[in-house]
Amino acid sequence: MLLVKRPLLVAVPCFLLVLSFFFYISPRPRSRVQPARTPLTQPHGQHRFDGAWNYARDHDSLLLTQGECDLAFPDLFADLERAGVVRADRPITLGEIDSISPRNGYIRAMIHDQQLYVIAKEGAVWSREIATLSALNRAILTSPEPLPNIEFAFNTDDRIDDTAQWGYARRPEDELVWLMPDFGFWSWPEIKAASTKEILLDVERAEREGMNWTQKTDKLLWRGTSKLDHEIRNNLLSVTEKKPWADVKSLDQDGQQSMHSDYKTMPEYCDYKYLAHAERTSSSGRLKYLQMCRSVIVSHRLDWIQHHYHLLRSSGSEQNFVEVERDWSDLESKMKWLRKHDREAKRIADNNVKTFRERYLTQAAEVCYWRRLIQEWAKASDFEPEFFTEENGKKVQRGLSVETFLLMRAMDWDS
Repeated sequence: MLLVKRPLLVAVPCFLLVLSFFFYISPRPRSRVQPARTPLTQPHGQHRFDGAWNYARDHDSLLLTQGECDLAFPDLFADLERAGVVRADRPITLGEIDSISPRNGYIRAMIHDQQLYVIAKEGAVWSREIATLSALNRAILTSPEPLPNIEFAFNTDDRIDDTAQWGYARRPEDELVWLMPDFGFWSWPEIKAASTKEILLDVERAEREGMNWTQKTDKLLWRGTSKLDHEIRNNLLSVTEKKPWADVKSLDQDGQQSMHSDYKTMPEYCDYKYLAHAERTSSSGRLKYLQMCRSVIVSHRLDWIQHHYHLLRSSGSEQNFVEVERDWSDLESKMKWLRKHDREAKRIADNNVKTFRERYLTQAAEVCYWRRLIQEWAKASDFEPEFFTEENGKKVQRGLSVETFLLMRAMDWDS
């Protein structure tokens, strides 16, 4: 027994001695304050919201609860609240959804047990439908709270009927349309526009590398397509022709050569102090990109509304854009005033960045809006979706999971 115990009596003190030595030489935690993280080094998806919006920390957080969304974006949900009031005494019925006339861009879908399903479609499935379903699905999958079961329809066309469906834009009289973020928040490859997150990174990188206010071109920039029936855009071209304060061109005037020589990337847009915004068929998806720049947005009076347009301010201490007449008749006088009052122009540009780029157009704001849309639609509906239908006496699941639909881009396995 002594032969067994003696090695143990020696080994234990030796082990403790070695352990204390390593503890002594190991680095101690430092109490100094760590520097604030920049947007580029913020760990993706880290959730540390403390009740007060902090752009550098929170802009990419996809994990905010609804209560936290309310604190972070108190003014974001105005159009959803409007839509809820409209349906307060007349709930949305299944019959209304059934009565929508499907046309190109139509998607009917449901959310059931936190899973998005596509029930029906009309026409070809283009990038718009894919982008919208992908963005909606991201908001569902990252929600820290359960979302209600709903059934709904949306259409990705520029103009949609004033019925109980979701759309990218509406006119003031279109009271039944519920606004959703447009497809460009996900990506818009047709115009060589990446996701809003990628554009934001490019623009902020350019600013850090020296693109400051004094270095910007002191002109009004606009690029876009224009045809004979585009009165607003043609008027803009006419009013700005040969003006020393304007760099305004139509990209379709000279065909492919124009697209090659006159096309501007988003960081190149941001090189200008003034950026013109013009509607086309309905609203223009361009505005959210312009709002990424520390520039003065100059827009005619708008006929169309998107989900964040109520945040535009044309006067006062929070002014974040400059509004002109719909025919651009006062554009020259306002441009001359802005160029003579550079400090005021910069204040408007800074407000634009503070309101939109650094808050209400972030990925965090987008997922918060999608989830509130789901919740408000559920409150306004008098039915929940049926997950099964009956065919030949058997229960059959309705629709396809969004994952399957996005891969097939069709409702039929054999398509």
